[in-house]
Amino acid sequence: MKKSRLKLLAKALAGLVGLVAVLATFVALVPPYKNAVQIDFTRHLSWHHQGAGNAETDQKTFFGVPGAARLIVTSDSRATSATIRLNGETVASLANFDEARQSEFQVTLAKDNRISVVVTGAPGSSVSVRVKQVANLEMHVQSRIHFNANVRDFAASRAFYGKLGFETISGFPDTNTLGMAQAIGIKTPTSYDGSQGTSAGGYLLRGELIGPGGFGGGIIDLIEFKIPRNDEPPYTHINHLGMAKAAMYTTNIAADYEYMTRMGVRFIAPPTARSDGTLFAVFTDPDGIFYELREVEGADKATDTTHIVRVDRLNINVSDFERSRAWYQMMGYDVTERFASSDSVDVARAMGFEDGFEVNGALLTHRGDDSTVELVQWIKPHNPERAYPIPVNHIGMHRTAFLTGDIEADVATLKSQGVQFLSGITPCCSGENSSSSIIAFYDPDGTIVELADAGFVSKILNALRWFRTWTDTKDSKTSEPAH
Repeated sequence: MKKSRLKLLAKALAGLVGLVAVLATFVALVPPYKNAVQIDFTRHLSWHHQGAGNAETDQKTFFGVPGAARLIVTSDSRATSATIRLNGETVASLANFDEARQSEFQVTLAKDNRISVVVTGAPGSSVSVRVKQVANLEMHVQSRIHFNANVRDFAASRAFYGKLGFETISGFPDTNTLGMAQAIGIKTPTSYDGSQGTSAGGYLLRGELIGPGGFGGGIIDLIEFKIPRNDEPPYTHINHLGMAKAAMYTTNIAADYEYMTRMGVRFIAPPTARSDGTLFAVFTDPDGIFYELREVEGADKATDTTHIVRVDRLNINVSDFERSRAWYQMMGYDVTERFASSDSVDVARAMGFEDGFEVNGALLTHRGDDSTVELVQWIKPHNPERAYPIPVNHIGMHRTAFLTGDIEADVATLKSQGVQFLSGITPCCSGENSSSSIIAFYDPDGTIVELADAGFVSKILNALRWFRTWTDTKDSKTSEPAH
């Protein structure tokens, strides 16, 4: 009897091993997720005023891919004249602009380009000069993993987010290699002595991945950097360049506002309705990091905390919407909703602006996982200050990370488009033998973006996405009406 049970157990184990082998083979054979896309990049953008500089002294340099491009000149007056020289040759000479006050010219770019502009005409007249170039790319970005929130006191902040209903999804090492330190912008060894593990001169932190509903509810990478430490406060308004806020979706904003107010949470204003009917309220965490509580439809339920079901809609403020829209298209995001340029006085005040606001922006949705980004250029009030510098330890939302199925191919593509990196690809996050890897780089305004390749996990997710796409395609074909 005992032997027969052992035989059955052995057969079951053999079957399980065989199944795992089949699944591993399937995962390995599925081609990596990739997305071919045509992008109209802005390679250069500048503004020039009458009487400011000349063609010999007022030169600007910019990156390009050798080949055809378009030069677009826009004037604030029909009476303005301008001469544009590119790589030592005059490519545009405009005596007067037409009624549209815009002219376009075909030009040829090198890898490294020099442009100069001289504006004449009425005193105070000006032109903007934009160079655009189309590129066909393939990227392997599957999804957004998380965005980061740096805090002063991890324990206190973790307790705060816990009262909002956020749970621990995963922990990660408090220390790491010098390579990982360099990957997040730490250029010189720190004062960390190595007594708590890994390399001396690296970083020391305390952090967790947290979320309101597991991986499907969005993830915040909550970190207290101890070494190196930076206690500078976060952005004071939501119009600062960089990642200024994110949205927490709730099914009952009135109940959550009352509950959070009793907790002592600071809201800019009570829940307010936008012109499209959306109810929202902007609040800050204990360190002053901005979040937008945003009501969505859904079944209400009894809860000891909030009715928050998801964190998403990461806000990234940019200096030029057109340029950044194309750049984030490269990361997998497409425009799915354009924003109204302004709204009521009540809405402006609910965002912290007494004198109204004007924006050029849109909601972008990722092709892989449907995560969203609010890409916003603030026209009024305008704040030209750069996003947080490196290393990525500033209090506030300092970086966001994306999952890729082929980090080496994506890095090569990004480099071909002039993207600047903080370091090379680095093993992450448990030493030199880690199966995963990361790399960080800058968007056009200096906001930190990160790519991560999770090794076999990336391959599994890639296989699941392929299988889901295949079944969806099969279902759509079987449901087609007969002709």
